[in-house]
Amino acid sequence: MSKVVQFLSEFYNMPIADILKLSNNIKDDELYKINNHTIKSILPDFDLSKSNIDKYKEVLNKIDEENYKNNIDFITFADEKYPQILKNIKNFPKVLYYKGNAELLNYKRKIGVVGSRKPTPYGKFVTTSLVKDLIQNDFCIVSGFASGIDSISHKSAIENGGKTICVFGTPINKIYPASNKKLFEEVLLSNSLIISEQHCLKSSLPAYFALRNRIISGLSTGLLVTEAGAKSGTLITANYAMEQGKYIFAVPGNINSSNSIGTNSLIKDGACMTTSISDILFEYGYEQNLQIADETYDDLSPLENSIYTQVKNAGSCHAEKIAMSLSLSIQDVISILNILDIKGYISYDGFMANYKIR
Repeated sequence: MSKVVQFLSEFYNMPIADILKLSNNIKDDELYKINNHTIKSILPDFDLSKSNIDKYKEVLNKIDEENYKNNIDFITFADEKYPQILKNIKNFPKVLYYKGNAELLNYKRKIGVVGSRKPTPYGKFVTTSLVKDLIQNDFCIVSGFASGIDSISHKSAIENGGKTICVFGTPINKIYPASNKKLFEEVLLSNSLIISEQHCLKSSLPAYFALRNRIISGLSTGLLVTEAGAKSGTLITANYAMEQGKYIFAVPGNINSSNSIGTNSLIKDGACMTTSISDILFEYGYEQNLQIADETYDDLSPLENSIYTQVKNAGSCHAEKIAMSLSLSIQDVISILNILDIKGYISYDGFMANYKIR
């Protein structure tokens, strides 16, 4: 942790090399003694007209006070523990403020999971199911703490005993959305992590949310998009992931659903079509952890496996009952049941109007 690097990064738009040169020549305990002359002696070309060093020192003091009050710490790009994977991206954050388990920044298996703020029951289901499987296979879930898929991803990770990293678009002391206050507390209780590049005195600006998307993909080795419309902000994160050379996974959706236009488009553009954890593990070259509670089939998607399990456990079952049990639309359930019938897993009893195991 370098106070000098924090100070220069927050208040001076200077090249990385200049920040490092100054921080190598000024000790942290000398920070509040430095003046424009000190900087000029180390960087002769430094433009003093843009410097208001005494004012900046006062602001830094206030940031320190807010950090202390909220138990927030920070890490700079010059620190050994700053994640190299993030430093590899264009325009990486020079300072990261954090609350929680900072060791997760360097956790090897990190995957971003993002999607619609207003997911369908299908989107909620596949997100919960895939995150559960990712946790069982030792992944840490990275997402943006927004409503919808982001929040579901964080919650599912915690509920399944895993770890998650929440990348805020706001300062950490300004929880957004406010409805996620309980989730905020659960993240910390699970020994997970909350990060932001915005210090505590900054306002919550819309532009910050788009900026944080590069951090979600930058921290992750891959990005999973579970549901997204044509103009979803999720696609901004996917574009960052493409630029950064990350694996991109997308869950296919109903071609008649506006909520699936974005994910289906990603697949057409080359993203890995993902219907089960095995698709993700194959791309990474990882072997699957088979310690899974329910019996599943590799050729079935998470949703197909879940509906098959409903029929299997009941012996025979009406589509309406399955829809109610899984909070899905009857149309989606019937569509999956027909697929299971075609694949030979179940059969339809027309007389009883129900489905049963073959």
